[in-house]
Amino acid sequence: MKKQKLLALATIITLAALSASAQISTGGAYGMEQSVTASGGGSSNATIYKLEGTPGQPASGVTSTGGRYGSRGGFWQPMPLTPSAAGVTLSGRVLTAEGRGLRGAIIRLNGSGMTTPRIVMSGVNGTFSFADVEPGQTYVISVASRRFGFASPSQVISVSDNVADIIFQAGWQN
Repeated sequence: MKKQKLLALATIITLAALSASAQISTGGAYGMEQSVTASGGGSSNATIYKLEGTPGQPASGVTSTGGRYGSRGGFWQPMPLTPSAAGVTLSGRVLTAEGRGLRGAIIRLNGSGMTTPRIVMSGVNGTFSFADVEPGQTYVISVASRRFGFASPSQVISVSDNVADIIFQAGWQN
């Protein structure tokens, strides 16, 4: 009989944790009402046990005990962000000191185990782009131009997703 009550209780707690709507369960020597609110759940009392919180969500650290049963409640902890397996794109613009797009500048991407740097040339509006860059790495991206000089010709970028706002602005004209 005790084994059946324990199995019934485990089933109800599991169902309560998966349910988004309130439910009431009763039978034998126990009763349980489950509800999920902004504060994390409800409470239930019976002669054998006491249950508080939202069962099955261990991140907040609430432990409920009483009688022969216990439950740990709270909220689910999100999974940490990790780089995707697909390559990402790094893009930006090369600008003159006045803020106009600079065509023909050479942009070099190097680092993180690359055997040779990747090189592109800025387009009509000074735009450039490196496609299929491995995420989760750190790169050095640099610019050079025959006609213009740059006070900061290199930038270090740690890449976890697409980057679209890399700006190189010339400081003077040669």
